[in-house]
This record gives sequence, structure tokens and C-alpha cells, in this order.
Amino acid sequence: MKHYTSEKLELYRHRQMGVLGRIQCASHLKECAECRERLAELQADDQLIAELRESVRIYKELSNMPLGPDKRTFTE
Repeated sequence: MKHYTSEKLELYRHRQMGVLGRIQCASHLKECAECRERLAELQADDQLIAELRESVRIYKELSNMPLGPDKRTFTE
């Protein structure tokens, strides 16, 4: 069985394939456990990236807050 590349699976995930391509990919995914697993890994990667971005945003926000009466920030 020929497998879809990660690039093609990304196009499928982000609905950037044509209708026929999406139908063919969806049909393939029903039959191919390996491609379903890779698709799930790509989705998990996106979730991890989103969580990391949120952590960085919170860190930046907190690092600029004064810690006490001397008004120093976390990064000073």
C-alpha cells in the first residue's frame, strides 16, 4: 500500500486539498493504520506547539511583573 507523505497529510488536515483529493485521502485513511497514526502525530504536534506558545506568552507576561516593594521584575 502506498502511504501519504506528511506534507499531503498536512494539506488534508488543513483542508488545503481539492474535494477529490480529500475524498481519496479520507478513503485511504479508513484502510491505512500507518497513515492514521501519522495524522494523529501531526495533530498532537500542533497541540504541543500551541501549548508551548501559551507557556511562552505567560512567561513573558509574568517576567515583566514586579515581584515586590523594590519593583524588580523576575528577569532582573
